[in-house]
Amino acid sequence: MNINVEHQPNCRAALHVEVTADTVKKQRAEITRHYATIARVPGYRPGKTPPTVVAQRYKDTIDSELQSQLINKGCREAIQKENMVVLQVLSVKDTKLDKDGTFSFTADVLTSPKFELPEYRGIPVKLERIDVTDHDVDHEIYHLRERQQSFDDVERPAAIGDAVVLNYIAKLDGQPLEETHPELPVHFRKIEGNWFLLADEDDFLPGFYAGLIGIAAGEARTLTIAMAADFHNEVLQGKSVEFDINCISVKQKKVPELDDAFAVAALGEGATVETLRKEVADNLRQRREQAREQARANQVLAFLHDNLDFELPQEVVEREAQRRTNDMAARAAKNGMEHEEILKHQDEIVNAATQQARQNVKVSFILEEVAKKENLVVGDQQLSFALANWAARSKMPFKKFLGEAKKSGMIDRLRDDLLLENAVEFLKENAVIEEVDPLPEKHDCAFEEGKAE
Repeated sequence: MNINVEHQPNCRAALHVEVTADTVKKQRAEITRHYATIARVPGYRPGKTPPTVVAQRYKDTIDSELQSQLINKGCREAIQKENMVVLQVLSVKDTKLDKDGTFSFTADVLTSPKFELPEYRGIPVKLERIDVTDHDVDHEIYHLRERQQSFDDVERPAAIGDAVVLNYIAKLDGQPLEETHPELPVHFRKIEGNWFLLADEDDFLPGFYAGLIGIAAGEARTLTIAMAADFHNEVLQGKSVEFDINCISVKQKKVPELDDAFAVAALGEGATVETLRKEVADNLRQRREQAREQARANQVLAFLHDNLDFELPQEVVEREAQRRTNDMAARAAKNGMEHEEILKHQDEIVNAATQQARQNVKVSFILEEVAKKENLVVGDQQLSFALANWAARSKMPFKKFLGEAKKSGMIDRLRDDLLLENAVEFLKENAVIEEVDPLPEKHDCAFEEGKAE
């Protein structure tokens, strides 16, 4: 068998294979003998049909089987000769059975990239020392109390931190947008009984909250808001929109007192402020430990990613990028972004997805190589535990879930994912850790600004 492998960019290769006439003849004879044992030809007993009759009667079927077997055999030998890992056979072309009995073809294949790992034992990482202070606990408890806040009507003008309940009609050039542009989102047209929590920075429209300071229940007010030239809705870009506002009520935020009653409401019977503080401190420590572990993983992966440069199989990157693009678009739609708005950001979404896909594909190949070098495996117990967790999240009986997982190929994919996780754990366990002082956390909230109750 004559084999010539042409390596190409982006982890592609063309396998040019020529099978000798003797091999072709031998393979055809084996196929013909097999068909002779199963052929049902009138006038002959089963298994007794002469090979010449079988070869003539089943010529097209035998030729097709012969070509398939020779292509498989040729590809296997070419892959072994070049020590390649083939991810996918992209196409088979130029198949030809010559008059001299030789058979030739070209197979275009996608291969796994080849590279040499740098030293991956002892990767240096810097991790923040875990320290939970009383201030951290106080901050967390304040937000627990804030989540249980209530709002009481007040008979005074609105201030920052208050909620105002409004009706309004938006107008452009004196005409209600409800009539002229009914396709606009409702909050740009007309609002009835909507709550707005006044803050120093607007999360709605610039100047809207500031224009409501001092408004009282029953008061009418008109605000003119200048929309930016690059405002996300083209209809309103660079325009001034008038909001004819009627204030229904002003409400003052009330945060529950920190006492044993609040602790019982948060944790259950028997809880006290002391036990609440301990529970909050433990939860904070656990979250920071998880964040520290994630930082350790991120740093070892970044080290390997940044210290290796090799070509990636473009088709694999494109599949991953398409999956990520679909996920990002689906999340945007779920968060309320209109279809037209998603299309406007399509290039941005695709570019971000492609960049992330290249990083993920590259890291996956690196982790596969680490797993191979270290002979890492996925044990049956680890796989069974992961499958049980998936079944529980899917709210399906385990046996039914397992059956569907086998049919869909999910088990093999899960085993591959777990192997990569094992490689990450190996790298983390063998990293060299330097502990550093934690950076001060910045929280843009009333507690940190000294405005908490």
